[in-house]
Amino acid sequence: MTRKTVLMLTLAAGGCSLVTLTDPYGNQYGDYYNHGANYRYQLTTCEQEIDDHAVPNAGRKLFMRCCMWRHGVPIDDAQSCGPATG
Repeated sequence: MTRKTVLMLTLAAGGCSLVTLTDPYGNQYGDYYNHGANYRYQLTTCEQEIDDHAVPNAGRKLFMRCCMWRHGVPIDDAQSCGPATG
């Protein structure tokens, strides 16, 4: 591969992180058409809810994902956020 091709592939791969938002637990929100940066308010709100509810470390990833969903952020697996979760 030429340097130009490698550079273009690197920029394309890095560009994905510009449109997604990642929480401290590894969940990602947003895509090319639905920018994750639009969800900063929800992320801040859900981080506060984790502190307010004293969520144990083992359940924080699911709690955060379901909290974001409850606040209007689309997620891939909304069925995992039943009424008993979050």
